[in-house]
Amino acid sequence: MTPDTCLAMGRRCWAFDMMDRPETRPEIEPCTWHISSDQQLSWPVSAKGKPDLIIFDPPYFDKKAADYDEKSISGLSKKAYLAFLEAFLALLKRNVKKKTRLAFINADWRDFQNTPAIEERYKGGILLDDYLDILKRTGWYHTHIIQAPMSSQRFNAGVVFAMQKKGILGVTSRYVIVLNQEGLE
Repeated sequence: MTPDTCLAMGRRCWAFDMMDRPETRPEIEPCTWHISSDQQLSWPVSAKGKPDLIIFDPPYFDKKAADYDEKSISGLSKKAYLAFLEAFLALLKRNVKKKTRLAFINADWRDFQNTPAIEERYKGGILLDDYLDILKRTGWYHTHIIQAPMSSQRFNAGVVFAMQKKGILGVTSRYVIVLNQEGLE
């Protein structure tokens, strides 16, 4: 959606996706991160310019791994997923302007689809504070945390009934964390 918005507003945009669609989306470059044990990543942008704003919407951890490409970070273990995010965010910091802003889109991950809310535990989840810790360690500091509502269409009567029966809490929003780099006033 970000490339669509940029195109509609006449803004320049570098966009990357795992899917290559040169016939329908030539403005989106294909990019698959090659994960290594030392988490060394290379910067995918070949242009000399540096972005003013980065919108980063990583694949969900685990929840939709079957829907993503097999090379997606979604299928990594929790430890490897978080290590990838840390390596990626450090890579961003090394390759952007000092005044570049970052909009990081994410959602808490819990096994809420199978676990009643009363039985949920922190261990095993990936929550907002986990993301904030990684962002801070890599030199990004939040200025805003925005809750962006999600469509309620996925909550049909059957889904809501099953959630009520199992005592499951549903997620109706995602976070957009807006960040800048350390030392900016």
